[in-house]
Amino acid sequence: MTWFVHALQSHPELALFLTLAIGYAVGKIQIGSFKVGSVTGVLITGVIIGQLNITIDDTVKSVFFLLFLFALGYNAGPQFFKGLKKEGIPQVIFSVIVCVIGLISTIIVGKILGYNAGQASGLAAGALTQSAVIGVAQDAISNLSIAASDKKSMMDFVPVGYAVTYIFGTIGCAFILATVGPKILGVDLEEESKKLDNISKDKLENSLENSRAGDLDYRAYIISDKYVGQSVSTIEKKLARDSIRLFLVRIKRENKVFKPAGDEVIQKNDHVAFAFKERDVEKINLLDIGQEISDYHLINFPTESLAVYVKSDKVIGKSIKEIRHHTLTRGVFISKLQSTGEEVPYQNDTIVQNHDVLTLTGPVDEVEVLAYQLGRPARNSDETDMIFVGLGILLGGLIGIPALMIGKVGISLSTSGGALIMGLIFGLLHSRRPTIGRIPSSTAWFLSNVGLAAFVAVVGINAGPGFVSGLKTSGISFFLAGVIVTIIPTLAGILLGKYVFKFKAPITLGATAGALTTTAAIGAICEKAKSNAPVLGYTVPYAVGNILLTVWGSIVIIFFS
Repeated sequence: MTWFVHALQSHPELALFLTLAIGYAVGKIQIGSFKVGSVTGVLITGVIIGQLNITIDDTVKSVFFLLFLFALGYNAGPQFFKGLKKEGIPQVIFSVIVCVIGLISTIIVGKILGYNAGQASGLAAGALTQSAVIGVAQDAISNLSIAASDKKSMMDFVPVGYAVTYIFGTIGCAFILATVGPKILGVDLEEESKKLDNISKDKLENSLENSRAGDLDYRAYIISDKYVGQSVSTIEKKLARDSIRLFLVRIKRENKVFKPAGDEVIQKNDHVAFAFKERDVEKINLLDIGQEISDYHLINFPTESLAVYVKSDKVIGKSIKEIRHHTLTRGVFISKLQSTGEEVPYQNDTIVQNHDVLTLTGPVDEVEVLAYQLGRPARNSDETDMIFVGLGILLGGLIGIPALMIGKVGISLSTSGGALIMGLIFGLLHSRRPTIGRIPSSTAWFLSNVGLAAFVAVVGINAGPGFVSGLKTSGISFFLAGVIVTIIPTLAGILLGKYVFKFKAPITLGATAGALTTTAAIGAICEKAKSNAPVLGYTVPYAVGNILLTVWGSIVIIFFS
């Protein structure tokens, strides 16, 4: 055992990975609807391992934190800027007010109890369940003009305060919103959610479903004798009724399979393959085509679905109907339409705009040729654009360095705040130009989840020796302070949604959970509602809350320096 401890002390990088492994395991522990979570699990584990007097260089902490914040901004960017549009403005304003109330609550409680900057920021981090505050606050504290010993004491207490207040911050917020909230609003949450589902979710999903091409169906037939002597295009026009797109894509004649042109004439005993949307099967008289057969060689040709970033005048400003009839080649379908990074429903008269993304589905050779005629392919890839990531964090860090002096306190975005803002901008840029800056979802998960966990692990390990003394000093009173700071903005959000913004009950509860970035709360609300309707109010406030609550980490320091 002594050898193992010595190995960790001599090689602190091993202590980091040990903390991550055990911390993630602890994070999986679930008690009722409350789940410990990876961040809390890693923090607790880091503090325990830190009792072995292990120190990890702060540069490691900073690198992981910058990766986390950039990924956070990248993921939230499109939703955040979309929320700034007219239809999202009420939810944005709501989120700002709730976050400001959370900030004011922290400041008032901290002032009453005589907290220093480290205690106040730790209170904000845990009670408002925003772990990113830990890094931002420590960054701001490190720039204060105070004694090095005081600075270290404050910085070490931030994760202590987070650990003490986070559990009620999560459980308390979830309980109030899911159980007390509906009573305050005077509604049956399940019934209200059903109404909202019928109004919005089903309508949107049905619109998307009706516009998508869906899966394509390829079927083989011995074509009916009545079509012998007729051209391929003539047969397609006869079969494709009611705006159905249907194509004869392959012919097998004398054991040779080929792709026919529109003027190819059908001969007796030809075997043919037709392509059409799976959902259109019931609209097509399949028996009229001929005898359906199983012919692997006839229908087994390469197909693909490829997203194309639109740049050509052939489609910009044109309706879907025009594109289908005058631009798409035979056998190619439009699977979906995306605008500013989000899939949108479309009809025949929908106009395709510059920078939209069309997903084309059909035979590989035709899709590939057509893709370059319409714009640039935005291919799915496991490769991350590290030029994009590196430049984003660099530029963000550079704009975050300059400080505005307010008294003796230098206020700046800090490198962490700059990385967050640049992540937002770069995330929006990628949503509008998907051919650049691709970060696969798995990589984005690693950067945001593991980046934060590794940062918290280093914080816990380095703060470990001071954890016990800090907990003894502030213990129960600090926990109760966290309870107050959690309750005030949560109740305020419910009342604001009901009386000021006049949101529907599920939207009010979801928006409050989002503004306070409490994922466990939205889960509890949806479980209580037996519906995902509350999520309609969660997305935009969650993006806004992530940004503002993170920034509060440095703002709090102004009032306690």
